[in-house]
Amino acid sequence: MSEAKVRMLKMEPIKVRCKSCSKEIKSAAGKSVCCGCENMTTIKGDVISAVDLSKVIMLNTYTTKKDGGLSTEQIEWQEQRRKRKVRRLDFEVR
Repeated sequence: MSEAKVRMLKMEPIKVRCKSCSKEIKSAAGKSVCCGCENMTTIKGDVISAVDLSKVIMLNTYTTKKDGGLSTEQIEWQEQRRKRKVRRLDFEVR
């Protein structure tokens, strides 16, 4: 499975309420869910969209942990590599 699908399966569903139609929408993994009123509040994955987002209330929130990128060892290695000198080779011209 791709990393995004695994993350979606582990994440608790997002819940929002549309103020226009007072309908609660709960996200489903891999599908887009819509309220169907004129505001068209839609949840797809971790993205919430609507015609007017001021008419949408978040009922629960979630946090995603972003990987810091490089470990301290890798950062040190990159710093050492950046500081090294470039050797120029002299070629004989005929």
